[in-house]
Amino acid sequence: MGRLNVEIRSAILCLLETGKSQREVSRILNVAQSSVNYVWKKFLVTGDITDRPKSGRPAKATVKDRRLLCRISTIHPNLTAKEVHDESKLNLDVTVRTVRSYLRQSGLFGRIAAKKQLLNKVHIRKRILWCKQYSAFTEDDWKKVLFSDESRVELVSSRRVYVRRMVGQRYKYNNLCKTLRFGGSSIMVWGCIKGDGSRMLVRCPKRLDSTSYQEVLKKGLFGLYDNDSIFIQDGAPCHRSRSTLQYLDRQKICLMVDWPPLSPDLNIIENLWSILKANLRKHKCKTIDELWDALNHEWSSISADVIFSLYKSIPKRIKDVLRNKGYPIKY
Repeated sequence: MGRLNVEIRSAILCLLETGKSQREVSRILNVAQSSVNYVWKKFLVTGDITDRPKSGRPAKATVKDRRLLCRISTIHPNLTAKEVHDESKLNLDVTVRTVRSYLRQSGLFGRIAAKKQLLNKVHIRKRILWCKQYSAFTEDDWKKVLFSDESRVELVSSRRVYVRRMVGQRYKYNNLCKTLRFGGSSIMVWGCIKGDGSRMLVRCPKRLDSTSYQEVLKKGLFGLYDNDSIFIQDGAPCHRSRSTLQYLDRQKICLMVDWPPLSPDLNIIENLWSILKANLRKHKCKTIDELWDALNHEWSSISADVIFSLYKSIPKRIKDVLRNKGYPIKY
């Protein structure tokens, strides 16, 4: 309950003494009925409507000081609590923990920053133009679009690993995220999905150039593509080379040539890669061939409903990009 000033408390008391009900007073003064009841009970018990002096040490920072700390943290979100205090140049004899508490009370919490592509003005403009151009696409239109992408899957993952352990057992061997000194073996895979839930996964050679990429397309694309399909690929050099574009043209592939650069948040297959790699954690693969078998198994095990829901999310993604003025969105 927010603290009421003396004027409002006096108005509550006057209205109640004239015979108004607590509900009527609440409606007239636009105050919660619980607050009206609190003021009335306080008056009946103490004969006063003002608050008694509060116990405890008074705050060292004024409301103005706190606003300044919050403003600095909002403008520079990467600053620590100590750096925020130093930047404010306030002569406050408070600990870093107190500054952190002030920021938290204002809804500013320390969190790990989400990783997104660094965009310049050209990228942002192209993202906005693309979203405006395709915002009229219906759900049936998007079902005709084939989304594709490559992804590298490591045999020994160096990604963050969560463990449940006892205090003091951080460096127990079973609780560690094991890494390799010079990096581990990995597989590059190419994937493609369609609006009816079908999908293809192709193992790529170690070095993917225009020629080898066309071989990948020959293995994976033509099993999904039909006369009504539209094919999407990103701007990787082997995708945009003259040789590859001529190959797609000879095969009469309808290619969406205006796909915006650095836009994984618009490519729904990126979400499938996350699901696939999360499902791979339960496999204890020791060789590249075992990893490939596990990839195939988990790829085919992903429910078609997941792909349906991703396709349904495309119009919302477009609206979010436009609402965010071209900057990255949560997907």
